[in-house]
Order: sequence, then C-alpha cells, then structure tokens
Amino acid sequence: MYRLKALLLGSASVIAVAGAQAADLPVKAKAVEYVKICSLYGAGFYYVPGSDICIKFSGYARADYGWDVNGARTPQYSGAAGAQDRTVNAFSTRHRANFQVDTRTQTSYGTLRTLTSMHFENQDQGTVTINVARAFIQWAGFTFGRTKSFTDPVPGFGDDGFGSLHNWQNQSDTASAGTNQIAYTWEFADGHTLSVGADERRFKSTANLSTAGLVSVGNTPLGSEHGEQYPNPWVVYRVTQAWGQFSTALIGNPIHAAYYTAPTPGFACTQPGTTLCGYPQDTWGFAALTGVEVKLPMLAPGDHVGAYFNYGQGASAYSGGLNLSSPGLFAANNQVALGWVTDAVYVNGSGFELTTSWAVAGAYEHFWLSNFSTTWYGNLTEIKYNDTVVASRWFCGANGGGAQSFTVAAATVCDPGFRLWSVGAHTDWYPVPGFRLAVDVVYVNIETAFKDQQVTLTKTQGARPTGVYTAKDQGILSAVFRAQRTF
Repeated sequence: MYRLKALLLGSASVIAVAGAQAADLPVKAKAVEYVKICSLYGAGFYYVPGSDICIKFSGYARADYGWDVNGARTPQYSGAAGAQDRTVNAFSTRHRANFQVDTRTQTSYGTLRTLTSMHFENQDQGTVTINVARAFIQWAGFTFGRTKSFTDPVPGFGDDGFGSLHNWQNQSDTASAGTNQIAYTWEFADGHTLSVGADERRFKSTANLSTAGLVSVGNTPLGSEHGEQYPNPWVVYRVTQAWGQFSTALIGNPIHAAYYTAPTPGFACTQPGTTLCGYPQDTWGFAALTGVEVKLPMLAPGDHVGAYFNYGQGASAYSGGLNLSSPGLFAANNQVALGWVTDAVYVNGSGFELTTSWAVAGAYEHFWLSNFSTTWYGNLTEIKYNDTVVASRWFCGANGGGAQSFTVAAATVCDPGFRLWSVGAHTDWYPVPGFRLAVDVVYVNIETAFKDQQVTLTKTQGARPTGVYTAKDQGILSAVFRAQRTF
C-alpha cells in the first residue's frame, strides 16, 4: 500500500510539472475582428462585427439664447408672454444634446434602414425633458414610425432648410419633433416620387362657442374634439433634381366633436355633455401644401431661394401653421392685438363652420464665403372665419354663443380673424466644419381682429388690468443666438 501511494504521488508530481511547463509555452492568440468601414452609404458608417449591418453614430450639442422669445425660440406674442409687462421673462435659454443611431443593410427588397434620434433638453433651467424625435423603419418603399412628415413642404425653414433659429409660426413643419406615421413611396426616374400614407391627428381647436368663458385674449379656445378614431390621410408628390426641389401635398383632416351641452331638437340633454345629447355631424377639413426651392450657383456656390404656399379649411395646423398661436399682444396706452386660431367652431344644435387659413413665405440665402452666409426671409398667414360665424356673432355671445371674456359694441363687426406676418434675417458662420455660430433677428406683426375698436376685457394676461382696450396692430422684435457642434 505504501509503494502504491508513493507511485501515485510521484506520477501526480510529474503531471503537475509538465502542465506548468506547458502553460508557460507561447500560445497563438485568437484573431481579433477589427471594425471595418462600410462605404455603401457614405462617410461615417461601419460594419457591426459579425454581421452585414452598417451603423453610424452622430448627433450634436446646442445652446440657444433668446430675447423676447419663449424657450429661446418662439416670439412672445401670445399667452402669458404676450402681456409684455414686468411679469414676463424677456431672456430665455434652451440647451439640447442630440444622439442619433442610423443602421442599414441590404436585402432582396432594397435597403432596410432604421434611425433613432433623441433630444435631451433643458429649457430656462427647468427640468430635463427627453424627446424621441425619430424612431422609424424604412424597407421596400414603406416607412413605419416617427419621422418628419412627408407632407411638410419644401423648402424647410428650420434646421433642415434655410436654418432659421426661431420657431416659424406659419409653416407646416415637423422637422424638430417629428410625427408618428405610416407611408409608402414609389420612386420614379429623374428624382420623382409619389407617397401615400397617414399621420397622427394634427389639429388646433374644434370649439363649442356656446360654452361661456371659453374665449379669452391670447389663448386658443379649448376644443371639444371627439377622441382620435383614425389618422390623417395624405398624398404627396415630390421631385428632387440638380436645379432644386418641388413638393405638393393634399391632406384630409377629420372634424368631429363630443356632445352638445344644452337641449337641442330631438335631445332633452338632461345631463349636458353626455350621450343623452346630440352632436354635430362629422365632416372633413383639408389642406394643400406646395413648396419649391431653386439653387443659384451662378450667384455664389451654395446660394438658393425658396418659397411655399399653403391653403386649407378645417386644417389650421397644416395650412395656418403648426406653431401658430392665438395672439394676445399688449402694448402701452391700453392697446392690444388679438385674434383666435381654430379648425372649426359650432354652437349647441348647429353643425361645424370650418375655419379658412392660408400662409405664404419666401427666403434667400447668400454665401459671402464658403463658411459664412446670410439668409433673409418673410412670411404671411391669415385666419379667416366665414359669414355664418361673423354675422351670427358667435364669438361675441349672440345666437347661441356663450358670454366670453371680452365684449365689443353691438355695432362692431364680430370678426375674430387676424393676420400675422414676419420678416427677419440670420447670419451663420462655420469657423470649422460642423461648428455653427448664428444670430437670428425677426420682427413679428399682428394685424388684429376688431381693428381700431374698443374691446372690454374681463380676463387678461400677466399684470394687465381688466377694462377697456383699443384693438390695434402690434409688433414685437426678437433675437436668438445659437452655438452648435455637430458630430
């Protein structure tokens, strides 16, 4: 037994020594799989190791500083900011970090693409907000998800076009935040495309003017919309060629409301605003959006000019402007410019009366140097109500309209429509590629409702007192400075 134990221990020692010597021997390292450049889709793409997927990371850091704007972007002509008194913050800031991931791969049905873009934003030292601006899939002509609406007319006047730092008030533009949609695109020769699809519902207000106190200066009347039943359908034709680009779109906008708030023929309506009451018959609004951009290299490399014209009824968020607000701009000597934006209005027992809106704009960008340019621009929009609304004085509390937060003399035409126009310019300098320093100055003017008439306000904004005001056209000058590094 002793000899057997000695033999086993000796063998183990030999094996241990041999193993230790083997561990000390050089071993051929496993091959490292380096990231490879993907040149199929332009600069910045790389193959995901072990796959045929190409991926690109990009984004930007942005700082905006504004004067007489909200959130360093929107001129202060509406809401609480329209008071223009000592309750209003004239200075505003907005800082944003953006991160994007773009993936693409080839399939037998064409390129399969995904894009995710996220904004991390802090405005006026408030809480941080996160917005998924892009999250879409494109494949075989289809687009699913959140992206810039196909219906937005060219040219863009924000980051994707003429580069305005202000929020354009009269443009149908979703470039910044995106919209949820589904679309299919046919591509033809020479840069022609035709797209059909549907976006999530976009609306301003469908207001029951029988509701007392619904209308006040500087605020869009609270709507009584029926919950969304289906998205807004559209069709878009677009052409992109060496000379520039052109687009035209037609959009349908469903108009439907909740229940009446008082007895109407055939409905006792013992519980206002419930299924015991009737409601206006559903109808449709529409918008037609057309834009064009022309390159002008004969003047200077990079020069271009662009314009758009939008028109619609019952679709003010498209044809009047996605960012357009009901104005309420106060000034000295008890003067105020006011008006209201809606898609449609009605009173208990009536049908819808659709609001007409249109907008036109133009811009020209000139490059003084290859990295230094100036853009001049201007726009005009109108919100117009039909004869039924005006003659019936619904906004002024007559013929079924409720008592509102303002009154005008009986002899005053009760027309709540208005015009808004603006002119401005911004200058951009790129000291190095991807680094932008820009200044944008714009003047916004409100051609008021009830012009030159006395308006008695029982509800105002800020520290403005209630009482008698004179409706006068008013304007406001605002400016924004931006520093942005794109990578």
